[in-house]
Amino acid sequence: MKDETGSYESRIRTIALLEGQEEERKRLARELHDGVGQLLTGIRLQLDCLHNAAFNESQLESYQVLKELVLETIETVRQVSFDLMPGVLTDFGLPAALRLFSEKATKVSGVEVIFSSQGNLFQWPENLEIHLYRIVQEAVNNSLKYAKAKKIEVILTNNGGAVNLRITDDGTGFDLKEVQKKKSVHSGLNNMKLRAELIGGSFEISSVKKKGTTVSVQLNT
Repeated sequence: MKDETGSYESRIRTIALLEGQEEERKRLARELHDGVGQLLTGIRLQLDCLHNAAFNESQLESYQVLKELVLETIETVRQVSFDLMPGVLTDFGLPAALRLFSEKATKVSGVEVIFSSQGNLFQWPENLEIHLYRIVQEAVNNSLKYAKAKKIEVILTNNGGAVNLRITDDGTGFDLKEVQKKKSVHSGLNNMKLRAELIGGSFEISSVKKKGTTVSVQLNT
């Protein structure tokens, strides 16, 4: 009974932690977008006003370096805000967010990340979409970091209310028992499983060395 109680309490703490993290991510994403992002945009606009100023060669070089730094900072803030909580997820739904995530992951990593969808993928409750999005984010990042994959596929389908999410890579694969010994990776797998359970879904992961890994979530809406 003691072990069961400890396991239950640990699960409750993990759920509370995940929920708290999502609220904090939303807050930080808003502050970055509406606060820091707007200030940086204002700086960029002021710099644009100096485009035709009579700079000498040294001043022109400094101006161009400064403008490039501001543009890079704006892009970094946008990327961090997107990673925390993509606005497209709340505005346009999960399929749009996953498509954009896949495009960005491909651009940054050089690995082909392909998203496809099928069925009536209307906008579901925010909580469900966030958990599915985080599962994809975790699975794809794991593939990019550990699997040395050349191609990752994210497939979302809805067949009469039966939703299936599948993330497959062609990477190195792994032994699940060995991975469970690595705390950081095992924690990520546990979080994906817990997120699936929180929305009433089932979670499965299969992997074959030198052939790749598949993560799948199934649920009824």
